[in-house]
Amino acid sequence: MKILHTSDWHLGHQLYDQKREVEHRAFLDWLLQLIAAERIDLVLVAGDVFDTGFPPNYAFELYYSFLARCAASGCRQVVVVGGNHDSPATLGAPREVLQAIRVTVVGAVDPDHAEADLVTVTDASGAPQGIVVAVPYLRDRDVHFPQFGEGADVRSQGIIDGTAAWYRRLTDLALARRAELGRPDLPIIATGHLFAQGLSAAGSERSLYVGNLGAFPAAGFPAELAYVALGHLHRPQAVGNHEHIRYCGTPIPLSFDEIGYRQQILIVETSAEATAGALAGTKADNAGSVAVRAVPVPVFRPLVRLTGDLPAIKQGLAAVAATEPTTWVEILYNGEEWIPNLTTRMQNLAEPFPVQILHARDIFPGRTATVEAPTIDIRTVTPHEVFAHRLHGLELTPEDRAMLTEAFETIYLQVVQGGQK
Repeated sequence: MKILHTSDWHLGHQLYDQKREVEHRAFLDWLLQLIAAERIDLVLVAGDVFDTGFPPNYAFELYYSFLARCAASGCRQVVVVGGNHDSPATLGAPREVLQAIRVTVVGAVDPDHAEADLVTVTDASGAPQGIVVAVPYLRDRDVHFPQFGEGADVRSQGIIDGTAAWYRRLTDLALARRAELGRPDLPIIATGHLFAQGLSAAGSERSLYVGNLGAFPAAGFPAELAYVALGHLHRPQAVGNHEHIRYCGTPIPLSFDEIGYRQQILIVETSAEATAGALAGTKADNAGSVAVRAVPVPVFRPLVRLTGDLPAIKQGLAAVAATEPTTWVEILYNGEEWIPNLTTRMQNLAEPFPVQILHARDIFPGRTATVEAPTIDIRTVTPHEVFAHRLHGLELTPEDRAMLTEAFETIYLQVVQGGQK
């Protein structure tokens, strides 16, 4: 079986108020061509299909158009699971209709019908090729019921244990289905949208785990899983030394912090060795039963970050090649001269060049603004940075500071995880 693993599309995303429709449309067109050329049997979309729970109409058009054309490309099955940015209700509403074109959508877990989140992938003749354990983003309330007054460590362990129990439950159901089919050789593939222990979030990845709260260890995935297709982290990476547990990353940079990432999708192939791995039921054997290949995603719009004083920035702008669509630029100005209305000044400076300035920020470390107080662009700060700034101005004992910090982290986590209905 040939599997394509992708995630974190964030359809409807805006970068400094600029739509990403052109890039996303180009990516999905390219992806469809790749699916047909590679003769993909199964497409896995591991969460964050949309950037918000209420995406714009063009994002829906991109998504449903892709699914319709994917069904016509020869792909046997598509499995889409929800991420923390997705609304489970929005994602799951057309589930029954999409089943008609062999698309399974799991927006949220349903403990009373866990078996509905198992997908048996078949070939053109109807013979089973594998089983997918479709796990979406697990919200706190899905896996752990906190007790009044419990500490962060207890809560963290509760989240981890609850997540592991859900994967164990679905994997056991998959093993039972495999036995019913009389095919103990079938590979079991899982999805997930979570933060794995030992990795770090960066760029535009929304912080869901304060410190290591609820970060999931690789050992928590059942040993029988041949491959685990993860979403949430935007940088492609394997989890520890487990090459069969992987993040594919986002297909386009969602912030200027992510322009150094290797945007890619992953193609996973099961082979005859899957029989030995499935029967042995060990991670080592199962990890060896799949071959994983990264396919670079083309750059559909260049993003450039320039840092320096005025001469350096002008030199950098002159070095940017003309592209279609136009290159977007972020400027980090560190010259000694203080420049009011910096973004407007940089946009005027860039007029002769084939670029569009999206944002400019003054980062000179030693300057004190005497003419006017510096302004903060609300689009560039996080809730944690706002809280830290407010806390900095208070006279507090270390104990009170720690108590307020823990209370903020708890409330923030509840809002983010519980905000998408």
